[in-house]
Amino acid sequence: MKQHDLLTGSIPKHILRLALPSIAGMFSFVIFNLTDTYFISQLGTNALAAMGFTFPIIMIVGAISSGISMGAASLLSRAKGAKDFHLMQRIATDGILLSLLFVAIVSIVGIFTMDEVFTLLGAGSETLPLVKDYMLIWYGFVIVVLTPPVCDSCMRASGDMIRPFIVMSICAVFNIILDPLLIHGYWIFPALGIKGAAYATIIARSLGMIATLSFAHFHHHLISFKFDKISEIFNSWKNIIKIGLPSVTVLLMPQLLRSVLTTLVSSTGGAIAVAAIAVGARTESFITMVPFGIGLALVPIIGQNWGANKFDRVYFTRKYSIKIAIIYGLIMFTIFIPLAKPIVRIFTSDEQVVLQSAYYLWIMTFGMIGLTLTNWMSRIFTTVGRPFWTVVLNVIGILLIVIPFAIIGKAIYGYIGILIGICLGQILVGIWAIILSKKKL
Repeated sequence: MKQHDLLTGSIPKHILRLALPSIAGMFSFVIFNLTDTYFISQLGTNALAAMGFTFPIIMIVGAISSGISMGAASLLSRAKGAKDFHLMQRIATDGILLSLLFVAIVSIVGIFTMDEVFTLLGAGSETLPLVKDYMLIWYGFVIVVLTPPVCDSCMRASGDMIRPFIVMSICAVFNIILDPLLIHGYWIFPALGIKGAAYATIIARSLGMIATLSFAHFHHHLISFKFDKISEIFNSWKNIIKIGLPSVTVLLMPQLLRSVLTTLVSSTGGAIAVAAIAVGARTESFITMVPFGIGLALVPIIGQNWGANKFDRVYFTRKYSIKIAIIYGLIMFTIFIPLAKPIVRIFTSDEQVVLQSAYYLWIMTFGMIGLTLTNWMSRIFTTVGRPFWTVVLNVIGILLIVIPFAIIGKAIYGYIGILIGICLGQILVGIWAIILSKKKL
């Protein structure tokens, strides 16, 4: 694949070229999740609610894995800008080893805390057994979920967005094929219900892991176990964690918010409301594809130019991304006003769930403007090696602004009040992100 020079040329063109494969990859990931939602919804509201309870925990674990990936991507992109290939190899390889250590911890802790954790989130006697059926399988094979992100992030940091897209597409295609077979028992397969969804996910992710490791090793030559002394590994881990740990803190904040949202909504509207936000969140993922793709594109552009001391291009990229976030958010909000209910009806015929999901989409789509601004400015801070400001922005933003607004909203107007509170909080934090990034970069 031709490697384009990110240190010269049009920034908007680079963003477009790098973002498109990532958007397509995100589309594959969205289809992956929506396929699960669609077929599990056919099992009934309790099964759909059970998936809603698993979502915060899966996202929290994914956030920690993404933190490791972001630390590796930040270091690797700057190493590429400085043309240090040996350091690129060490960061990629040692990042994978670090993720394997994390896998062992997640598997052990997760399996032995399922009852306590999901009961705390609000799962009752009807949904808890379904949650445990799914998560026991997920925890047991979590290695196939948590290992690939490091490889994908390192390839993206080097400017290759195509191969991570291929990996995500492989996962999506096989999940779409396997979901109906394993959940409902078509052809020669037994009907496994919600367990079938878990097995489909694990098999699809396993194929994705094989693909991403192959690309990273055979095409990019980023995986190498040759090192002068073992201290190189620990030095890589230290540097990855130095950036990754603050990133984990930041990535955990939205998942903390998701957990708080699930708990608040469960206490307000029960299983129907939890099912509604499960459908709403998965549907919302359609409109986050573009912000996700652009956010990934910012990493190699910012990192490589920062590593090459081309700061003027970094500052231009920041200003340009702010304009995109605002314009795109307003367009999506306008589009979803008439389309929310028809889209939600694809996944459920329960009119109460449809209405609650529509409220979620109408309100949270507008709040996505602030969320996107926060996420993109956070990526810029992290990529240039200043994760402290990312932590300040996100931790204070979520703990002292968004969550209090959600709690106040619940007290005033119940379920809808919770959503409005989160929306307003996200907008305020997004404005703060713009001001902070201008002052600290």
